[in-house]
Amino acid sequence: MGAKHFLEKIIGYVGGEIADEDGVFQGGIGPALADAEGGPIEPEGLVGGVVGLENPFRCGVGDELDEAVALGLARELVADDFDGDHLAGGGEAVAQAVFFVLLRPLSKNCYSRINKLLTESLWLELIWLIDWWAGIKIELYTDSETLQLMGKENALVICNHRSDIDWLIGWVLAQRSGCLGSTVAIMKKEVKFLPVLGWSMWFAEYIFLERDWAKDETSLKSGFRHLEHMPFPFWLALFVEGTRFTQTKLLQAQEFAASKGLPIPRNVLIPRTKGFVTAVQSLRPFVPAIYDCTYAVPKSEASPTLVRIFKGISCPVKVQIKRHKMEELPETDDGIGQWCKDAFVAKDALLEKYSTTEIFSEQDLQQIRRPKTSILVVVCWLCLLGFLVYEFFQWTSLLSSWEGILFTVLFLLLVTVIMEIFIHSSQSERSKPPMVLPTQDPMKQKLLQT
Repeated sequence: MGAKHFLEKIIGYVGGEIADEDGVFQGGIGPALADAEGGPIEPEGLVGGVVGLENPFRCGVGDELDEAVALGLARELVADDFDGDHLAGGGEAVAQAVFFVLLRPLSKNCYSRINKLLTESLWLELIWLIDWWAGIKIELYTDSETLQLMGKENALVICNHRSDIDWLIGWVLAQRSGCLGSTVAIMKKEVKFLPVLGWSMWFAEYIFLERDWAKDETSLKSGFRHLEHMPFPFWLALFVEGTRFTQTKLLQAQEFAASKGLPIPRNVLIPRTKGFVTAVQSLRPFVPAIYDCTYAVPKSEASPTLVRIFKGISCPVKVQIKRHKMEELPETDDGIGQWCKDAFVAKDALLEKYSTTEIFSEQDLQQIRRPKTSILVVVCWLCLLGFLVYEFFQWTSLLSSWEGILFTVLFLLLVTVIMEIFIHSSQSERSKPPMVLPTQDPMKQKLLQT
């Protein structure tokens, strides 16, 4: 069934009564349509009865949707050729947009369940790069109780921000835990404008900040209220340092710590606790745990980057996860902020110990296997992409003339240059030499370098 025909069926059904929490809303978007055999489709009284599903689903505003049915509905659209209007990677974003417009206003639960599958199908393509293309080995250190709970409970995830792919490592762990599609993060607003990836994050209802607390506080609290009604376990990722680790930023953090009498960091930055405090105070009622993650790579290895991943360069990555019960955190804002600072002092000590002794963690090393699901997803999208490219060139006859060949080559070069600019702009400043410390005090200079 074509995507347009599929959507017509959905819109046609929103022509009867739509149940909401208060009763019944009369009216709808469109009349009943004819089914594949030409017979009339009668409104069921709810948004349901989609042709192509053996059992019609019924979901009004605020109603629960059976997960198996939701997944079947999403697969119907993802597996469709979408009439040749999308390419690999962009299809999920288009499908997300369709469901965001048509389904979310009627039932956020239905939308969340379907969007979980769509998001997962996109993120799996990137996980394939980590697992199978670059072959990056992720070593997870945690206790067996935490491992059993991962993916089965809501959690606030905090981590040191060491490189430009920390978020990808987090996605890999979320995928292993079964909550990849329900993992969201707090990110700067510019990210949502990135083609496909940023759009998908927006439809997945990531929380985007402008780094203006007067505006960001409202955005955070609104996003947290939405998470309370998620119909399945979720992870909320927060990089408390607020920026990636670089030598330049480390020196600035060291100078600030020295001026305030704080412990001087060597491997992390000083956390910005305002957002963390707001998160803890807002999430307490429905998030039982904080996952305190520490990320490291061996000294002998270069940190993984997007460029190195695309080149297929492997690198071992170590991650320690310590689970803290939310109820054990202090009640006051100042107490929560101090807890966060203490957690990063402990991270710094852990990373310093690893740097000097090569012993990373006292936690148990857990065995997590690479799933083959991502391979299947990538193969399916490559086949679809190859077919669409072939059909496109057949239709346009671009390769039948020198002008068409030249245009195609120039277009591919332009795309390559844009991707190179994007990838390199996302890299850390790790290659820059350390700057001269902005202090003339010899004692402070010595202090910062110890």
